Amino acid sequence: MQEIVGNVYIISDCHFGLPDQKESHQREKRVVAFLDSIADEVTHLFLLGDIFDYWFEYKDFVPKYLVRFFGRLANLSDKGVKIYYLLGNHDMWNFGYLQQEIGLVQMRGIQDFLINGKKVRMGHGDGLDPTDKGYLLIKRIYASKFNQWWFSTIHPTISFAIARKVSLKSRNAHLEEDKYFHGEDKEPIIQYCKAIEAQEHFDYYIFGHRHYPSVTKIADNSIYINSGDWQFHDSYVVMKNGECTLQFFDKK
Repeated sequence: MQEIVGNVYIISDCHFGLPDQKESHQREKRVVAFLDSIADEVTHLFLLGDIFDYWFEYKDFVPKYLVRFFGRLANLSDKGVKIYYLLGNHDMWNFGYLQQEIGLVQMRGIQDFLINGKKVRMGHGDGLDPTDKGYLLIKRIYASKFNQWWFSTIHPTISFAIARKVSLKSRNAHLEEDKYFHGEDKEPIIQYCKAIEAQEHFDYYIFGHRHYPSVTKIADNSIYINSGDWQFHDSYVVMKNGECTLQFFDKK
């Protein structure tokens, strides 16, 4: 378990690229303004997945956008800020470009950390419902090395058009349900946290994916925080000065 001491900031679900270039660009400006606002104090930055609504790295090609966002990440990294990128379901096809160019640490799946003395389990949050067989199958298909190779043979203009159409359809299908809290028994991430807590204690469980910023008590001295998103909430999590809090960015 990696130990971290410092001022830790956590964001997720920016979904850059969705639903169109204009709206995505405005969202990028908000995230960049947020990164500028914490630049003097942040020591560790976590990106908890779905930063991009779609990302696929070809051998000699990467998506053509987000220059400001990448520039800010590079500046933070050059200043000594440690950046962790825990991939989500929309940006799982990252193959090393950002690691090479920015110097961030890229991770897959769920990870455990000791942050300022607190035991923390973090991840994007998808695939935690064992009863959702359809989604788990799709995730396995997307993770297949053969399928990734096959997709890479499609011209980028065509592959990106296909991916954006599929992603937008999926997002619209879940847009309404993501606006509400459905009760602890109907929230798969909460059920996952409770099952883990029954076996092993964590002070905090921090996930994204759900697009609904929230704080839920899992057990005595155990809290689940969902980092929300930057499409509708501009929310983030902060761990510093012995506290862990869910906050919202207000661009002045």
